[in-house]
Amino acid sequence: LCSLRPNEDKLVFSAIFEMNEDAQVLKEWFGRCVMHSDRRFSYEEAQEVLDGKEDPLYAPVLHKLNQMAHRLRDERFKKGAFNFETDEVKFRLDENGKPLGIYQKVRKDAHKLIEEFMLLANKRVATFVHNKGPKSEEPYTMVYRVHEPPNPSKLETFVRFASKMGFSIKSGNTEQLSRSLNALMTEIEGKPIQNILESLAVRTMSKARYSTQNLGHFGLAFEHYSHFTSPIRRYPDVMAHRMLQHYLDG
Repeated sequence: LCSLRPNEDKLVFSAIFEMNEDAQVLKEWFGRCVMHSDRRFSYEEAQEVLDGKEDPLYAPVLHKLNQMAHRLRDERFKKGAFNFETDEVKFRLDENGKPLGIYQKVRKDAHKLIEEFMLLANKRVATFVHNKGPKSEEPYTMVYRVHEPPNPSKLETFVRFASKMGFSIKSGNTEQLSRSLNALMTEIEGKPIQNILESLAVRTMSKARYSTQNLGHFGLAFEHYSHFTSPIRRYPDVMAHRMLQHYLDG
């Protein structure tokens, strides 16, 4: 039912955007519709095209989407989003499902492309519902995915540890902290201390959670954020779909 198998009609809840070359949204539309996929790529297949493999039909589209994803990503980091590239471990299995070994999965442009457009949909749906409510009353109810700034005492411990390693972190305000942490992640890339400082920085962060209070998403630097996209069919996404349809229906 939920598979993205090509050449089949699928019932979906869509966030459709018209964007310019700078990845700015010009028009948006949300609603239930039927999707018919012409081609299903694995991440690896899409990455091969982005790396230069010829594909007359889909290469222009993939390259254009990738350029726009880079712009969306740059814009997020400019506004103070974190750039934590944590390693994901995968298992290599034989045909019977027996583990043969483990390897680190490298996140490439194909993964990041999908991620950026999912973030865009999640952000714009949350913003749409938040702005749709009457200004003089309580905003319309929505299930937001919120991420609060780090706990001050945890942050202080991390700042002290990093300074003993010779790294300075400015934590005057949230924007300054974000920029400082991103600068740190760039500085330690490829150094022996990288894994330790990255994992400690992640542990310093608050845990993201669901709430009907719109507290913003500190890690993504978004004022409004929900889980509208459903790659794994989470129940909060279904709640967001039902509420969005309720508001679209007036």
